[in-house]
Amino acid sequence: MRVALIELGSTTCRLTVNTGGEVDRRTHHLHLGASVSSNGSFTQNDISAATRLTQEFMTAAKAHNCQRVVAVATESFRLAANGPAVASHIEREAGCPIKILLPEEENILIWQATADRLLNLDDLTTIALSGGSLGIASGRLGSRRPEHNFSWPLGTSVLAPRASTNGFVETSTRVRLENHIAESLKSITAEINQTEDSSFVIVGGMPLALAKLVNTVRRSEVPESLDGLSIDCSDLGHLIKTFSELSTNSRLALPGMNAKRSQLMPLGATILRQSMRSLGVHSATVSTAGMKDTLFSRLIAEPKAA
Repeated sequence: MRVALIELGSTTCRLTVNTGGEVDRRTHHLHLGASVSSNGSFTQNDISAATRLTQEFMTAAKAHNCQRVVAVATESFRLAANGPAVASHIEREAGCPIKILLPEEENILIWQATADRLLNLDDLTTIALSGGSLGIASGRLGSRRPEHNFSWPLGTSVLAPRASTNGFVETSTRVRLENHIAESLKSITAEINQTEDSSFVIVGGMPLALAKLVNTVRRSEVPESLDGLSIDCSDLGHLIKTFSELSTNSRLALPGMNAKRSQLMPLGATILRQSMRSLGVHSATVSTAGMKDTLFSRLIAEPKAA
């Protein structure tokens, strides 16, 4: 069965088409979260760009003869005062129903996708950093869904207008942000299981980009696969210092740097390091798993169940 998934994220909008034998992916960075953070609502330019892109995605899905197309929207649509209205507008113009995911729904999808890849674990905690939110979910794998589920609007795109200037985070701003993250996570640390058999896995495009950069510098070669790479607080601290000392062009010259995410990487490193610190986690692995994996599994399974 040919199926397609459209994700309207806070930094990136993505089309993924699964034809059964191969996967086609298309990605565009609209940075909707930054616009909503600055304006409180989607602007007309945001609406036009998101509508046009969704229409293009739908045309591509039809060209692949997809029997089902599902579209989901995340934090920027939750934060925007006109989020539901814009989603309805895009639905009408593009001809595709859009579901605005609740924060806990997004976390469950990510946690389940990660758990499906790591069947040998007993207890799993996922730290998901996206353009719109920071989500933490924890539970025993046998339960098939996380026991603890938390989310905050602490994503890189959402915070960028207030915490970053031209890709730089001032020291005073970084300290205030770290204190804010620490205070936000303070109430949950006792609930997150940190026993000897618990495992912490970090997911999201920004953590993967940071892990790639760290491991490229460490090994002097680009890793063949990002899945399973390790990243620790000292790595992130070194990156934060390096970013503060380099110009934008010098950053782009770093081996393993993701050019499209370079402006947000100092902020991403700050958010991720403080999140790990607050949870008492010095080192963790990153995973390429994401909510799209769970959504695709459900899409493919539904016709079989019927």
